Amino acid sequence: MYRHILIPTDGSKLAERGVAHGLALAKSVGAKVSAIYVVDPLLAVTGDFASVLDHAASAAKKAGVSCETIQVENMPPHEAIIAAAEDNGCDLIVMSSHGLSGVSMLLIGSVTNKVLTYAKTPVLVCR
Repeated sequence: MYRHILIPTDGSKLAERGVAHGLALAKSVGAKVSAIYVVDPLLAVTGDFASVLDHAASAAKKAGVSCETIQVENMPPHEAIIAAAEDNGCDLIVMSSHGLSGVSMLLIGSVTNKVLTYAKTPVLVCR
């Protein structure tokens, strides 16, 4: 069914649901995983963002799933996620969503919504 699953994460508790679900799915179908973190320009200067991917890789190892990590900087998150899926031959993207709608989504925007809109790769959204 799926051979290579891309799991975007930002290290948040919500994103962890997507990571856990993506890893469980990968384990059940024997797929490998790529975890991607798109570095916010502000964190690139001030934050410790390497631990986000370390955590995802550790969770994959614990689950017995092969995992590579991808870090992207200076690119809008939705574009980086879509490009990584295409460049790495991923056949599914598993990600979380805050479930914002209406004015909240218009004001804040939604990476998940943009990925759903523009990706050619199937997307599984976890809430």
